[in-house]
Amino acid sequence: MIHKMSTAKPVNKLVSSVILDLDGTLLNMVADVGCSLSKAKPLPGANRLINHLHRHGIKIALASNSSRSIIEKKLSYNKGWKESFSVVIGGDEVKAVKPSPDMFLEAAKWLNVQPSNCLVIEDSIPGVTAGKAAGMEVVAVPSLPKQSHLYTVADEVINSLFDFRPEQWSLPPFEDWIEGTLPVEPWHIGGPVIKGFGRGSKVLGIPTANLSTEGFSNLLSEYPSGVYFGWAGVSKQGIYKMVMSIGWNPYFNNPEKTIEPWLLHEFEDDFYGEELRLVVVGYIRPEANFPSLESLVAKIHEDGRIAERALELPVYLKYKDDPFLSSLFETICSS
Repeated sequence: MIHKMSTAKPVNKLVSSVILDLDGTLLNMVADVGCSLSKAKPLPGANRLINHLHRHGIKIALASNSSRSIIEKKLSYNKGWKESFSVVIGGDEVKAVKPSPDMFLEAAKWLNVQPSNCLVIEDSIPGVTAGKAAGMEVVAVPSLPKQSHLYTVADEVINSLFDFRPEQWSLPPFEDWIEGTLPVEPWHIGGPVIKGFGRGSKVLGIPTANLSTEGFSNLLSEYPSGVYFGWAGVSKQGIYKMVMSIGWNPYFNNPEKTIEPWLLHEFEDDFYGEELRLVVVGYIRPEANFPSLESLVAKIHEDGRIAERALELPVYLKYKDDPFLSSLFETICSS
């Protein structure tokens, strides 16, 4: 059964149109620096957002500092995007680019709506500044890590497009949340289990099976920080439910983005060096800081309970048989 994700926040303001930025908001330009335009991947949640707004008849505009020709090329590589936007404004079509409000005001004009009825979703400080100068509501999705404190002028700051709640802006809500979880396109990661920061068991009482991030820089830049869940296969052990964090762990202020899976099973011994494979199938919440160690531990256990229940649902349970996991044990048997 599918449940709408509830929110305790009241409606911020009534809006009728949405204006989106392109690079850094919808497209991941960090992982593909130096690559061709065709290889710039949509950020997680981008297709979901565009399809949702378009399906519900919400007018969408695209406003980017890039030239119109570059925008058109990027749109052509993403199926359905060009047709979803009622208006496209490039940096070469206005007198001044962001942080000037010209681009957003021009978009509102072509959408035939008042600026005050527009919601801007932006990743950059110049873009947020431009949206507010245009008299619009602005949701910031910072593209650079640990920079959310610089976006105080925005009406709301969210961690990623996964965390956007349309109903807070009187827009139709997403209907794909299932019992507090959001299904995502499954993705895989694996490698030998390494020693982490030494705080999982000792400080938190929650043993994590850490993976090295070496060789996964593009993957880590592609997926937003937050709490995810799925299935884990451990060589010589078996397949288990797992919940994991990706990010900098604000409470401990990690210097680097890390992957810290917690396998929801009690193991008698450590298994450092053994092959660990993960199939990530869902998202729970954004990364957050906590006022105390106790509140952090309580939240992690809550995440574990959410993942434990969700993974019994057919939409997630089927991935327990993912070939990425089963092939791990076929390799062991044949060796």
